[in-house]
Amino acid sequence: MKLPSLLNFLQEAAGEHANKLKFGVHDLNMSNDTWVLSRMRVEINRWPEIGENIMVETWPKGFDRLFAIRDFRVYDSKGEVLVRASSYWLVVDRISKRPKMMTNISKELINPEISAIDQKLEKITVTKNTDFYFSKKTVSSEIDVNGHVNNVYYSEWIFNTLPAKILKERNLICYEINYMAEVFVDEMVEVELGWDQTAENLMLGSVKRGNKEVCRVKLLFET
Repeated sequence: MKLPSLLNFLQEAAGEHANKLKFGVHDLNMSNDTWVLSRMRVEINRWPEIGENIMVETWPKGFDRLFAIRDFRVYDSKGEVLVRASSYWLVVDRISKRPKMMTNISKELINPEISAIDQKLEKITVTKNTDFYFSKKTVSSEIDVNGHVNNVYYSEWIFNTLPAKILKERNLICYEINYMAEVFVDEMVEVELGWDQTAENLMLGSVKRGNKEVCRVKLLFET
């Protein structure tokens, strides 16, 4: 399985569960709000194989300031954990674009004692060198219900920046991303990735729209 496909499964599971809890996108739209993904970390124990049956488990873990935290586990058919992930979401006013405190979620719906990843998701360090570069113009198929590029497509851009040799020879074991600004249709974006000079097998990068950073990413490969 490729990373964008995995992220799509996580996103679909999050959306389905939020709908069942009456906190889905359509529920928030009634008060002119929406969900926006701010940070995510995915740790891979083993990549699912083609044709393999998997199960995605997800739950709201709690809050960190304005962030609503949602965790995930992905299992194989034997119940072994393949993937662990944690995500930070904001409730944003669709008109002002400003985040809002989510105060009306019941404590009974939150499982703070269960954690897929036992760490806070912090800001990613800016890349200091560029080893790989990619640019493109966004297209209509990348736009989601909020009118901006869906978060999964950022991972496609990032992987399109990496040489095929790296993807073939190195196994990705951790993917982390900070979303910082929206990207809309027909905009030019540039991806810059570089090996970190202080840690082995660690790559840092960013996506830019002109002079503005729209996201930062961290990739850790197996030694």
